[in-house]
Amino acid sequence: MRKPSKSFFILTFRINGFLLFISLILLLVRVAFKIIESILDTGTSLFLSEYSLFMSKVLGTISNTLDGVIALSIAILLILVVSELVIRMVHDSLANWFYSIWVSFRLRQFLIKQADHKGEGVFKLHQYNKAMRKSIIDVRKKKIAYTIKLPNSVQAQTCILEKKDIIREEISSRFPNYTFSNFERYKHWIRIDGTKIR
Repeated sequence: MRKPSKSFFILTFRINGFLLFISLILLLVRVAFKIIESILDTGTSLFLSEYSLFMSKVLGTISNTLDGVIALSIAILLILVVSELVIRMVHDSLANWFYSIWVSFRLRQFLIKQADHKGEGVFKLHQYNKAMRKSIIDVRKKKIAYTIKLPNSVQAQTCILEKKDIIREEISSRFPNYTFSNFERYKHWIRIDGTKIR
């Protein structure tokens, strides 16, 4: 069976999330450094003046490095997002891009599993939820693709594979105008495809 290609959206979704998260964290750190720098600059004590001057230089160097990393991460994020937006505008619609992001998070929330009375292993539950948090749906005008990366744990994989029908039913109910295939496995991930009913 020929392995289907992943869309640009699916390939870059997690990368974009990571870059956005890193950029926000670095911005918070940068703001904290800026506050410390301003406090050191307003210090009037002669005893602390040399220390303040030294710390200001150190913080300035770190801040400049942070600025460079923030600029780089935002630039990469913008390149990836703008590329996807252009692809959507040419071949699909921007609304489907936003909808893909929203439904991906909604499905993840729906599929996250809490510990139950059966006393499932913590590792198995963690691996299952980690896989669900990486699942992505790509909604297009004429087709839909939903992928889940399978964890390395056999127990967690079994748990996911046992829920295939529930997942398929949930996706079908969200997209009644599409007809869906069964899940297909391709090495370390599974995928279900939907086609718009004409």
